[in-house]
Formats: sequence, C-alpha cells, structure tokens
Amino acid sequence: MVVSDVAKLQTLIEINSKINSSYSNVNALLEYILESAMRLLECDASAILLGEGNGSKLRYAVSLGPKGFSLQKGVVDRHGISGWVFENNVPVIIDDVASDFRFSSTEQAQSDYIFHTLLAHPFRLKGECIGVVELINKSAERRFDNDDLEIVKILCDQVSIAYQNARKTESDYVSTGTLHAGTSSDGDYHTFIARSPVVLDLIHVIEEVAVTNSSVLITGESGVGKELFAEQLHLKSSRRSKPFVRVNCAALSPASAAPSYRRQKSETGEPRQSWTPFCRPPPSPCRRAAAL
Repeated sequence: MVVSDVAKLQTLIEINSKINSSYSNVNALLEYILESAMRLLECDASAILLGEGNGSKLRYAVSLGPKGFSLQKGVVDRHGISGWVFENNVPVIIDDVASDFRFSSTEQAQSDYIFHTLLAHPFRLKGECIGVVELINKSAERRFDNDDLEIVKILCDQVSIAYQNARKTESDYVSTGTLHAGTSSDGDYHTFIARSPVVLDLIHVIEEVAVTNSSVLITGESGVGKELFAEQLHLKSSRRSKPFVRVNCAALSPASAAPSYRRQKSETGEPRQSWTPFCRPPPSPCRRAAAL
C-alpha cells in the first residue's frame, strides 16, 4: 500500500504538533518520529545513531524494527556506512548495501539483521553533524528515492528541533534544581546572584554594617527583596551561627512578640505565675533568634 501525499502531510503535521507539545521524554519523542518515518517511507527498520567519544564511535540511541531491541545499547565504529555519513555530513541512498564500498560486515553482524536497502541522513545540530538517521529495507523489495530523501530531511530537521529543545529543557531543569538546592542549603538561605551596580553597592553597605553591633531596619515595597538582604546581613555578621528567624509582622500579635505570663489564682486565692506545660508561653522570635 502506497502512502498518499495527504497522509504524508498529515503525519508531518502530527510530528510537528508532538514536538511543540512536550519534551519530557526525548527518547519517546525520537521513537515516535522514527515510527512516523517508517510509516511514511514504508520500510522495515530505522535507527538514530549519536556520536560518542569525540565522534570516534556511534551509539544506537533509538532503534526500531525486528532487531531494534538488541541495538539499543549497540556501539559501532566509523568504518561503516553510518560512519561515512557522519564524517562527511552528507546523506546517501544505497540500493544494495552488501555491495557498497562503505559496507561494514561488523555493523551488520552486531545487529544480526540483513541490510538490503538503506537511506542514511546526517542528524545536524546547528549545522554540525552529531548523529545519523537510518531508514532500512524499503518494503516489497522497493528502493528508496529522492522523494524519500526529502521526507527524511524534513524529519531530521524535526529531530534536531526536538533534540535542542529537550536539551534546553534538561539544562533548565538542572539549573532550577541547583537553585533549589542553594535555597534549601545553609539553613534555608536563598542563593544570592547579582550583577547590577546598584545591588552590588547595597551588598557593599551590608558588608560594612554586618561587622557592627547595630540594629538595622530595611525598608521597601513588598517584593523588592528585603528578606534577601536581611539574610545576607545575617550571614556576614558575627551572629551567622545563630538562627535566622523570619517573622510575618502582619500576623504578629503582642502575645507572640514578647514573653507573656498567665496568672492563675492559687487555692489560697493569691495570683501566681503558671509554669505548667499547657500554660507556658512559646519563646518569642527574639529569644529564638538568640538561641535562648
């Protein structure tokens, strides 16, 4: 059955939609693109190989077909056809793989799968070849043609977009994790990064004030970073080993701001301080900060 032009266009639109929807699992996305390529070109197997070890070897990142599972962790050298495509950064269409001068019996023996026809296209990232996309054995003993090559070129562009976006997403995730780690370390202090001359001047003032024993009032609108500067002031002071207590002043009551004592009447009717566990007041923020 020959895939119609409408079906091909619909598949390409589906791939583009898939790429723009999620990058949470790049391997699943690459598998989807390969499956689509196999459906469009009507071939029996496909694979994506990525350069490894400064490009000295190629590793099967994703492979689909009768022997796909055995190729998932396969590594091949660059003496075969895929290595030639990788090194020269140009696509090839081969009608008889076994008779091609670039054919490597080692690569075929590793896959335990007979390659008859092959279309191999460079997988480029910003113009540099970082891998190879292979479509293997067109069905019904047919041959790959230039129309197939054009489709694979479009798919390779899609693979490149997916790969770049997935790498960026992964990089952003790692950066966010690093910031979260910085936030949760050192007693829940925030990581402070600044390049603005104004902010750097404020940091310089904080460093000068931190060595004194003066009380400091930091004012400003909500959200400008008063707490961040207060943390820096604490961390640069001689009190850095003691707790840094954050207090929501809007929710602060007189009872929680200073020690309070409940007075109860004794059996004789005289008032007395209550020191029972149920009546002992919680330590004030000042006492907690002083670690008393």
